[in-house]
Formats: sequence, C-alpha cells, structure tokens
Amino acid sequence: MQTIVRHRDEGRATWFLNGLMTTKVTTEETAGAYCVMEHLLTAAANPPRHTQTSEEEAFYVLDGEIEFEVDGAVVTATPGTFAFVPRGAAHSFAVLTNTARMLVISSSSDEAAPAGGLHHFFETVGEPATAPILPTPQPPDIDMLGRVAAEHGIELLGPPRA
Repeated sequence: MQTIVRHRDEGRATWFLNGLMTTKVTTEETAGAYCVMEHLLTAAANPPRHTQTSEEEAFYVLDGEIEFEVDGAVVTATPGTFAFVPRGAAHSFAVLTNTARMLVISSSSDEAAPAGGLHHFFETVGEPATAPILPTPQPPDIDMLGRVAAEHGIELLGPPRA
C-alpha cells in the first residue's frame, strides 16, 4: 500500500441512482480492508431498502439531513451524525433537504466481497460523471439494478423511502 491524499472533488466520480459519488479510496488501494466514497444526494437518489451479505456499511453526514431506517428503526441524521449498519441489516435512507452530502465507508472481513464490493456495484450500475455535479434525475432500471445488486451480494427488499 501507499499513502493516498485526495482533496474535495478528487477521486473517481460516478453518477449513481441520481447522485454523485466520488470514490476517495478503493478496496484495492487498502488491500481489501475498506473503501470510502463521498456522496452528494437529493431525494431523487434515495435507494431501495436493501441488505448487504458480505459488507458492513457506515455513513457520516457532512451536510444536509438524512433519515436512516435500519431494521425498522428510524433516525434523522444531521451534519456530524455517524451511522453504522452491520451486514445483513435491512436499511435505506431518505434525503430530507434539497441536497445532502455524506461519506460512505464499506468494509468486509471476507477475502473479497462478491464482484468487487459496494463501490464496484455503484460504478457498474452508474456511469462516469462528466463533471462534479448532480446528474439529471432519471428513473432507475429496477430489473438491471436488482440483477447487478445480486451479483454484488446485495438484496433489494423494497422501493425507495419517500
């Protein structure tokens, strides 16, 4: 491994589910330990309820308000809020403000998460961002999303939170 420093807006930028994701460090760069992504979101980017079978996921809210639901418990997160979601927990979130920004950290104790892990899922479903801005919202292809999610150890359980 080597030292990595990436400043704001630096890293691989991907448009995923109507949000902008900037990968700060990949699992490959941390020898499989974890990845860190910064997400800029609106309510159009709310994900479906889902579980991850091989990875834990943590969220740190930087800007805005986000309502998290984990295994039926609901909490409103504001800047400075940290939320940890263990593998297998059903979870989702809803952006409550015009925009929200958060760090998403995923980790796995497995040698390798299915198909490269969470950030590979985001990059497979998404597309390279041509600028560090939010994309024009579009309805997701639910069939493709479910198929690619399953390949990455993610099970979709329901529609996005409203």
